[in-house]
Amino acid sequence: MPLWDIKQQVKVKTGTVPSDKICKNRTSVYMGKTLEMKSGKALSTMVGIIGAMPEEITLFRERLDSPESVTHAGMEYSTGTIEGQRIVLLQSGIGKVNATIGTQIMIDKYAASPIIFTGLAGALVPSLSPGDFVVSNFVVQYDFDLTAFGRRHGEIPETGRTIEADPRLCKLTCYAYDDCFKGVDDAPRLVVGTIASGDEFVSDPRKAEWLQREFGAVATEMEGAAVGYTCHVNQVPYVVLRTISDSGGTQAKEEFESNLKTFSINSFRLVSSILRVMTLRMNAEVLQQVP
Repeated sequence: MPLWDIKQQVKVKTGTVPSDKICKNRTSVYMGKTLEMKSGKALSTMVGIIGAMPEEITLFRERLDSPESVTHAGMEYSTGTIEGQRIVLLQSGIGKVNATIGTQIMIDKYAASPIIFTGLAGALVPSLSPGDFVVSNFVVQYDFDLTAFGRRHGEIPETGRTIEADPRLCKLTCYAYDDCFKGVDDAPRLVVGTIASGDEFVSDPRKAEWLQREFGAVATEMEGAAVGYTCHVNQVPYVVLRTISDSGGTQAKEEFESNLKTFSINSFRLVSSILRVMTLRMNAEVLQQVP
């Protein structure tokens, strides 16, 4: 359902439903019914937002209404409200281990669901330019290697090679992109595809080419697949949203450093739009349950 249809649906129905019955945050329930994501888990009181670096979450932290912070395992978790959604925010630190620890704590301590991982990434296909967005439909740990035992690169026993992101969150992110950037001159593009994660900053064109050909990936970074796997084993819906900062080639480091702050602003804009769409969709879906 496009965002403008959601807005119209809410507008039409709010005239016949008391305003206090319209979902104001993710804890709202009408007539004892609780909405659910595709995973089957009930929507929680918190949407989790994670970024690896300070620059990737600074704007979120600045925009939190009524913020409160607590430290777990040396990581600062901040709670508050953005765009009508209660969120828990984390700067996890760089790499898959940090991302895994941070995500598990977020799930255990805050019951966060869904979880959005955001930040920058390197492009693996020539159609992507710095500033463009990539939304994960799948993630893969490219440096998980049991090929000595006859398995393929990235293949995890009893799990498989790739972890699927929540399809509904992927669609919702696309709707949010349309709402945020449709009709904007020189707007960044958005591509849905596989994101390859590993504990390595890719700046070798040969490595970038291998990642694209081996996994069919469109972008590479260092945390997303760890977040995806942690969410998968906990049955928590997730999506990874990345802004392209570099080409994954020999100039990747310089491009990344040059674009970090500017493109983190675009990431913030799109995630904020996602939260806004979540609120609108929750309102519309709760109203659909009204007798």
